[in-house]
Amino acid sequence: MRPEETWEHLTNLSNEDISFSYEDVNQMIVFNPTEQVLYMQSLFLPMAFRWMRDLSNLYNYKSIPKTYYEAHSIQYGWKALKTKYNLSMKNYREGVRFLEICEIVTKRDITKKEANEALNILMKLGQSWVLDFGDSSEKESKETIAITELQTSTSEVVDNKESTKVNQYENNSVDIQEEVAEQDGLSFETVETESKTETKTETETETVKENTIPMTQELITEQERVMITPLKEQINPFVDFMHQYDLTTADYSKIFDEHTKKIEYSIDTNINQKIIDELSTSPRSIIITGNAGDGKTRICRNVYDQLVETEFEGWPESGIEEITYNDYTIRIIKDLSELRDEIIVSELKKLQETLQETEPKLYFLIAANEGKLTHTLVKYPELKSLKDIIIPQFMSPNKEFKEAEHVKVYNLLYASSSVYAEKIIEGWNEEENWSICGECSSRHKCIINDNHIAMSNKTTRNRMMRMYKSLDMNGKHMTMRELLIHLAYTQTGGMTCRTVHEASQSEEIEELAKKSYYENFFGNNLRPEVFEEISGIQEFKSLDPGYISDSLIDDFLLNGDLSSQEKTRDSHTMLFKKGIDVENGAYYEEVKMYRSNINGDNVNGVELMSKWFPRLRRKYYFESKDNKKVEQLIPYRHRHEFIGILHKGKIEHSTKIKLVDGLNTFFAKRMVYSPSHQLYVASDSLLVHQIIGLDQINFVVQEKNEDIDQTSTTLTLSINEIELEVNLVTFEYLMRLSNGGMLNVLREHVEILLNSFRNRLIPLKKQDEEILQILKFDYTQGAFILETIEIKPPYVDTDEEVDEDEDY
Repeated sequence: MRPEETWEHLTNLSNEDISFSYEDVNQMIVFNPTEQVLYMQSLFLPMAFRWMRDLSNLYNYKSIPKTYYEAHSIQYGWKALKTKYNLSMKNYREGVRFLEICEIVTKRDITKKEANEALNILMKLGQSWVLDFGDSSEKESKETIAITELQTSTSEVVDNKESTKVNQYENNSVDIQEEVAEQDGLSFETVETESKTETKTETETETVKENTIPMTQELITEQERVMITPLKEQINPFVDFMHQYDLTTADYSKIFDEHTKKIEYSIDTNINQKIIDELSTSPRSIIITGNAGDGKTRICRNVYDQLVETEFEGWPESGIEEITYNDYTIRIIKDLSELRDEIIVSELKKLQETLQETEPKLYFLIAANEGKLTHTLVKYPELKSLKDIIIPQFMSPNKEFKEAEHVKVYNLLYASSSVYAEKIIEGWNEEENWSICGECSSRHKCIINDNHIAMSNKTTRNRMMRMYKSLDMNGKHMTMRELLIHLAYTQTGGMTCRTVHEASQSEEIEELAKKSYYENFFGNNLRPEVFEEISGIQEFKSLDPGYISDSLIDDFLLNGDLSSQEKTRDSHTMLFKKGIDVENGAYYEEVKMYRSNINGDNVNGVELMSKWFPRLRRKYYFESKDNKKVEQLIPYRHRHEFIGILHKGKIEHSTKIKLVDGLNTFFAKRMVYSPSHQLYVASDSLLVHQIIGLDQINFVVQEKNEDIDQTSTTLTLSINEIELEVNLVTFEYLMRLSNGGMLNVLREHVEILLNSFRNRLIPLKKQDEEILQILKFDYTQGAFILETIEIKPPYVDTDEEVDEDEDY
């Protein structure tokens, strides 16, 4: 077969925009060998995937996912071609050498000699594939290759069995026996098969030639049974996918949607679907705002993928793409902030012009930074009509305006981080992403797989959601990109399958334990500067349960295995006796040393507390079944109650009273007693300016807005249209004050907010000049109570005669 014919087959499989001829590549190798090797790799990947599909169809085997045949995981997909689909050893070794050359690209430039070698290998492999499965000689090549591969497979099976016997009987390999026992009780079954292979006659060989495909399939099935029994080191492609978000080693271009043509994994969000539905059914122009990393560009990309049949080929240099859907056009601007000012004004004028049309045929989808967009609208008077529509939507994001019929603003800043985090955790821990780990010989020491198992547990997942919910309830926001970075590190600890395989059985167990998900979540054992720019992760550090001591919980950590209650003992054993994160029972051993007083209580006790208790508190928080008790390890004592209010959408009467009591204490800076639970708007000097009954205060729980992925996060106190927005920290502060808490705890977080609320309440009622209301200490109540003082004007007798000459 001519090389040009082989090359044509390869280029037909590729999805590359631009294809080069065989002659072109030969010439360009002289000038830029590195670029040509990268181009050759783009041809090799689809060929390898197609080869796997062809072999799987031939032998009626199940295909493996295409993710094995991408640049980051191709070496494992190529290996599978040999071990699972009976690729010839010759082709396999050629492919391995080709991939070695491709790997060099990541370290240095390729030489012309290496590039020519890669081209020769690619052509040999391409010719083998075309001859085996090409249209011209498909039937003949199948028979020929099957016979050849049968002979190769037979020798490989015998070699493998012999090797297995040596390992099992001559070397008495304990490790292999343990691995086999773990694989669902499978055992080596080689003696009978070996004898059958050795007694194969010439007659049987002729029979094989006549029935090539069925016999080969049976033989490979037997080979797989023998080969799978001893577990192998596996590489999970999904772990490689998560590893691209590791800030310490990642290729940052993979984190940004602008630089990717292919989406490897997508997070389905309600706001994304709502925008697609609007543009496809009842179109109007849409502006998406938010922080960098919130997913504005991704939504623009998803709109393109959903409404356009052709495959996305990347954003044009202008950053503007027009698509046609039904009988109208959608003009997509992926990032308005990247454009020059004159282009921004021009595009916004075009948008403004469409507002005058009754049935416009042009709609805009614009991703924009709120600050840049606002500045432009205010700066240029000719954009006044557009400004009057957009600015009010910035000010009140959850309200529907009549003007929004033409242009709708969606602000991703108001999307709840906890909603997206839950979607990511659920999606990433689906079993289909981790099935390969069940066949891995390193699973007994794999902290990544252990983290996956833990994060698949409903209890652990719910506790994580409480952490993210705490961010939402304090008005903090993590972008989608920050969530991906944080959760990828939480799950992997910056490790890959390769680093797990390289870890020794005993020396590295202590280091592996430090990569447990509950350590990674708070960024422990990590350089502080890695996550310093992600404010959400810094907030998590303030919620770290590892540094909060509770006497009952600490007693359980230390002595739970000695409890008289069987349930408590079982719980302690389940949490702390086994697992990589507790170093396979090392904690139990050190507790025994502490109890036996080997080195003195003080020495053992200090080491035990400093090494283990922060870690075990975190583990207890995420995995204990006691929902309320674990809240003792969080600095917010009333978080569970606040979450309950938001979840139910209503507030109990007793909680209303406590919030009013807390406000009274803050206003007066004293403990105040109000028998009828009235709100005393008092100054620091204890002068009461306003008295408001409990029935005059409206308590409104924020409604969730599922369309924009927003959950309930705040409670609002409203008095005559004067509002106080109560988030988690404000709720915590007022509840603590009502229970006698100190004024200075958390004060810096709420002081400005509460003082402003008081100052706005004071002018509501004009002060009666004849009555003075103050707060006075009452010894019987042990608190300040309200006292009313009547102020009488000075008495003047107008009938009395005054002697003006008398000297007073």
